[in-house]
Amino acid sequence: MSRIVYLLLISNMIANLIASSPRILFAKSEHGAIVTMIIALFFGVFMNWALITSFKAFPGKSLPQILTLYLSKWIAIPALFIFGVIWYVSGLQTLITYIDILLRFITPEMSIYLVIAMFIPVVTFGIIMQSRNILFTIELVFILALPVAAYYVIKLYFTEQVSWDQVAIAMTFIDNPPDYTVFSATTYLFVGAFDIIIFNSLLKKKMTFGIKQALIVFSLGVFMIFTTYFIPIGVLGFDQVENILYPWILTSDSIRMKFGVIERVIFIFLLLFLAIAFLNITIHWHVACKLFQSVFDIEKMKIKSREKISFMIVIVIFWLIAIYTTLKVTEYDLFLYSKYFFNSIPIVFIGLMIIMLVVNRRVKS
Repeated sequence: MSRIVYLLLISNMIANLIASSPRILFAKSEHGAIVTMIIALFFGVFMNWALITSFKAFPGKSLPQILTLYLSKWIAIPALFIFGVIWYVSGLQTLITYIDILLRFITPEMSIYLVIAMFIPVVTFGIIMQSRNILFTIELVFILALPVAAYYVIKLYFTEQVSWDQVAIAMTFIDNPPDYTVFSATTYLFVGAFDIIIFNSLLKKKMTFGIKQALIVFSLGVFMIFTTYFIPIGVLGFDQVENILYPWILTSDSIRMKFGVIERVIFIFLLLFLAIAFLNITIHWHVACKLFQSVFDIEKMKIKSREKISFMIVIVIFWLIAIYTTLKVTEYDLFLYSKYFFNSIPIVFIGLMIIMLVVNRRVKS
C-alpha cells in the first residue's frame, strides 16, 4: 500500500480528533460506546482491505474513469454525484467545526465573515491545485506538523492530570450493547484512504493489502480511538466529559510547557490541528470537485478554457453553500447533522463496494 494512502488515512483521523466525533462517543459513554468502538475498529480495517482490493486491478485510474469504462452512465452518473455530495459534506462539516473553534478560542472578537474570508483563499487555492501537487502538500504538512502534534499527544499520556482511575471507570461500561451512531462515527475515522477514488490515477503501482498493512491500519486505529476517547476522560473526568462541547480543547489546555516559549499548549495545539484541518478540507473538496466535474462530463465539452471555467463554477457553488450553512447552523444543528452524516457513511461504503464488485466481475468476464 502506498505511503500516500497512509497519509490520507492519518490526516482524516487527526482532523476528526477535535471535531464532532468525540462528542458523539462521549454522549454514549454509558450506552455501549466501548464495545461499539471495538467492532468499528475491525470494520475499519475491513473497509480499507475492501477498498484497496477493489482498486487493485485498476492502477493509474480514478473512480470516474473506471465507472465510465465498465458501467452504464445511468448507474455511473448518479453514483458519482452521490459520492461527490458525501465528500463535499465531509469537508463542509470540518470547515464549520473549525470556524466555530476559531471564534470560541482564538479570535472571539472577530467577525464570522472575516473568519470565513480567511479560509476562502487558502482552501480555494488548495482545491484548484493539480492532484499531484496536493499529494506533495500532504507530505510537506506531515513532515512539518506531525512530529510536533505527536509530541503533544504523547505528552498528554504522561501528564499528571490524567487520572487512570477515571479511565478504569469508563472501562466498566464495556458490556453494554452497541450503538449504531457510535459505530458510524468511529468508522468515519477510517475513511481517509477512500480519497484514492480520485488520487488512484496518480498511483501507478498495483497496491496490495496483506497482514502487514492490516496490522498497521489496526495499530493506527487502536492508538487514535484510545487517544480520542480515553485521554479526555482521564483528564476531565468520566461524569463531566459528556457535557463539554469540545472536550479535546479543554484537555489540551490542561498541560503546560514550563520551559517552553509558549506555556499554554492549547495555542500550539490549535494551530497545528488547524493546519491539518485545512489540509483535510482541501483534500475532500478537491475530490468532490473532480467527482462533480465527471458527473457533468465537463472534460468532454468543447469550450475554450473549459477546465478553468468548470473549476470556477464548482468552487463558487461550494462557497455559497458553505457560507450560507456556516451562518445558519447552530451548535445543536451541527451536532445533529454530523450524526446524520456519520450514519450515512457505512451505507455509502456498502454502495461503493457493490459497484466495485460489479466492475471487477465485468473485468474478469
